[in-house]
Amino acid sequence: MIVYGSAIADGMSHAHHDLPVLLAGRGGGTIKPGRHVRYAKNTPMANLFLSMLDRMGAPAERLGDSTGRLDQLS
Repeated sequence: MIVYGSAIADGMSHAHHDLPVLLAGRGGGTIKPGRHVRYAKNTPMANLFLSMLDRMGAPAERLGDSTGRLDQLS
């Protein structure tokens, strides 16, 4: 899996919501590719990283400000 994105959505206002993120790869067959998925406005980026850890065989209870795993990846 490869994550490509930005930590700021709008450079002028330094907004850090609605971030453009590309997740490439299938996570060993656990990620359904070829889709555009939009999550709730206040979903922490750490939720993506936590979900990726699961797919890499390194599960963790929490990561940073995570609130859970992303359920729409698979």
